[in-house]
Order: sequence, then C-alpha cells, then structure tokens
Amino acid sequence: MTVSQSNLSAIQSLPSENDDFVLVDGVFRDYDIRGLAGSELNSEFALRLGKALGQLILTRNQNALFVARDGRLSSDMLAGPLCAGLRYSGCNVFDLGQTTTPVLNFAICHGDTANCGVMITASHNPGCYNGFKIVLEGQVIPSEGLQALKAMMAANDAPMKTEGSLAALGIVPSYLDRIVADNKLSRAFKLVIDGGNSVSGPIAVELFERLGCQVEPLFCTIDGNFPNHDPNPSEEKNLQPLIAQVKSTGADLGLAFDGDGDRLVAVSHLGEIVWPDRLMMIFARDLLTNSPGSSVVFDVKSSKRLGELIEQYSGVPIMCKTGHSHIRKTVIDTNALLGGEFSGHLFFNDRWYGFDDGCYAAMRLLEVLSAQKHGDVSSLDQMISEFEPTSYTPEILIPVTEDNKFRIMQTLISECKFPGGTISPLDGLRVEYEHGWGLIRASNTTPNLTLRFEAENNLELEIIKQHFLAELEPFINHLKDHIK
Repeated sequence: MTVSQSNLSAIQSLPSENDDFVLVDGVFRDYDIRGLAGSELNSEFALRLGKALGQLILTRNQNALFVARDGRLSSDMLAGPLCAGLRYSGCNVFDLGQTTTPVLNFAICHGDTANCGVMITASHNPGCYNGFKIVLEGQVIPSEGLQALKAMMAANDAPMKTEGSLAALGIVPSYLDRIVADNKLSRAFKLVIDGGNSVSGPIAVELFERLGCQVEPLFCTIDGNFPNHDPNPSEEKNLQPLIAQVKSTGADLGLAFDGDGDRLVAVSHLGEIVWPDRLMMIFARDLLTNSPGSSVVFDVKSSKRLGELIEQYSGVPIMCKTGHSHIRKTVIDTNALLGGEFSGHLFFNDRWYGFDDGCYAAMRLLEVLSAQKHGDVSSLDQMISEFEPTSYTPEILIPVTEDNKFRIMQTLISECKFPGGTISPLDGLRVEYEHGWGLIRASNTTPNLTLRFEAENNLELEIIKQHFLAELEPFINHLKDHIK
C-alpha cells in the first residue's frame, strides 16, 4: 500500500447550510443508498451522510474508514463533501480513489488500517444514478442501520470534533498481487473483457494479462457517460457486443463486469450466455467434490437445478433473499463455502474473504476450466452441456414507480392464490409447481417489479407463465406486454 496526500477536489471543512435541502426517503434502500444524482443525491446529501456516518462509526469505537468511488460523472461531486462530513465528525479518511467495490472490500479485509468503508456507486444502474454502499466492521450496513442514518441526517446536529485526517491510499497493486498469488491456473486463455466503460475494465484487463491471458478489451476505457451500454451485464441486450466479439475473434470466453466490479456474467466460446446461477453450478460442483457437507447459498431467482446439484454433491443448499448484503451475511453466518445470486454477485469463502468480487470469480472460473482434461477452447460450452437443461426466461422487468412497487407487492401477496402451486414468501412470491417455478418480487435497486420463470420444458414454462398472468393481470396494467 502507498499512502500520500489525497487529491480529492472540493473538500469542505465545514458543513454548509441549505434551507431548501430535501431528504428523499426513497433513496434509502434495503441495503444501500441509491438515487438520481444531482437531485436526490447532491453535495449536501453527501456532506450530511458523512457527518452522520462519522458519528455512527465513533459510537462503535472506530475512527477510520476507507472511501472509494466509481467512474460516474457525479462520483467526484459526492466524494469531496462525504469526506468533509466524515472528517468534521472526527474520522480519519483513507481515500482509495477511483476503483471497484471489491478493492474497497479487500482493503477492509486485508490489513488493519480500517474495518469500515464507503463506496460511492450506483453499481449497474444507468449513469444518471449514484449511491453509497456502506460497510461497518466488515458487514454491509443493514436496512435498520440505513434508517438510523436517515434520522441523523435529517437532524443534522452532529457536533464538530477535532478534524480527522485525509490521505490517499493505493491498494490496487496489493489486491492484484493477492489474486495472482492465489491462482492455480494451469493454462492461459484468450479472453474478451467487457468493462462497460466502468472502473472494472482497467483492473480486469491488468489482472488477466498478469495471469498470462491474451486479453482483448471491449469498452474498458472509463467513461461515466456509458456510451456503449449501461454497466449492467444482467440484461441480454448489453451482452450482445461481447457475444459478437467472442464469436468473431474465436476467444475462449467473454467476461462482463458491472459498474463497480462486484458482478460477473460469462459468455462461452460459442456465444452462449452463462448466467451466474449456472456459474454457481460449476463452482458448487468443484468445491463440494472436495468438501462434501458444506453449505452453498443462492437467491430466489436461481435455477432449481442449482439446489438439485448441491444436494447431488452432498452439499447443503440454502435459498436466500435476493440482494448482495443478504447473500453475504448468510454466507458468513452459515460459514458457507460459496454464495451467489442470479444478477452476478459471487462470494467465495474458502480461499477468499467472503465478499462478492467479479474479477476473483472470473479467475476461479478460469481455474476450473484449466483443470479440465479435454482442455479445448470450447471447454465452458462442454461443461455447461453436462448439466441437465431447463427452459427459462431471463429477468423480466416491469417498470413501476418507486413509491408503488412495494405497495403492489403487498397487494399481490395478500390477493394472489396460485392454485396448484406452493407459495414461498421469502422474497416476493416464488411459486413452485411440479415441473417448474415462477417468481415476482420488487427490485431493491430499480423502479421495477422483477419476474422470472423456469420449467422442465417449453410447454411447462408456458403453462406457468399463464398461471402468473391469470393471477397478476388484475393488479398490473399491460402485463401481457411483458409476459410473452
């Protein structure tokens, strides 16, 4: 690590007063803060958050934390006031600069500089959004913690302490060194890496070149305008340039990362999207072969085949609410070897630290592939062909207002009966049928309801869709436009 004077611009040493400031309730989500940059999240919001968070950290007998930011156009505007508020409350700030969320988490887990941190990011959301991911003593702040911060920000009465320090800290080289030292690759790969013009791109390119891979960068220049596509690999349309590039160059596979680097989606040599629940099947089989009886955590959007495979390899499947904080906490609480959710957050808790990390997960994928005896360039295609297939949909997003999405879900939970199905209310409504399942839930990060379906074959898939259409249509306008 290298420590130097931070070059953060617009550092304020005293809080500003703005009688017109409005604290928007809806930006406080289930496990982070996220909203429209400039209107819902502005410099005074960041300043108040820093002051409140500084108070909270001091009550935990801590006085230092890391701050990092992604490549969004608004991230610098929020970073300065946030750091000023933290220092006003007496906290010492270590500025990691423009980097990924996994680098921030690595800084917290590696060494004893600080065990708290804030990442300024809106993850996979479009460029008009920004937000804050907060880690306190190694754990993502829970919803009740965010509500406590909201109350403190509204009061805005933090006493001024002796001003804390601000120093820049270079942690990326140590992060890359740690992954390189951990790798067990036995051959090199030809890769296409889609960074989505986010902070993920340059770090991923450097890592895999150090691992001996031939890397073709795609959208790996940081540009907060996101001119090519939103930094969201969960949407099929965003993966089309990567698919085309993998197929045209004959690459072994493609890797797609999100806006802050904690998610991964892969594309095979033949151009097939390998969604994260199938990546989880690859990882679970590999890990459980050597550690039977261990737990594996996955979210409600994941394939039924994943739970079946975990049991087949003598593991303990644990289904969890969607959300990186829920998966992370469950992985740690159950001492699971592995955790993941369909959107791409993958958590390794064997040789790694139990936080979600797209680059590390990609290295582990290459490690499994390099160990295969056939060793040909289509090895990922061959591996996924070994799993019993299903018919499934990607995530289906139904736009609704932030104010309405949870109210609509409450109505659906109370009114929809789904005859012939078994309802799980773990996270929204997941309805299990003999030959498949369907899900509707409120997105934690966007103004949408999310649907997903899976079945043994296309006929059963269509039957389950029609069950959902019949139950949900009285409460959701134009539902047929989405369930096709």
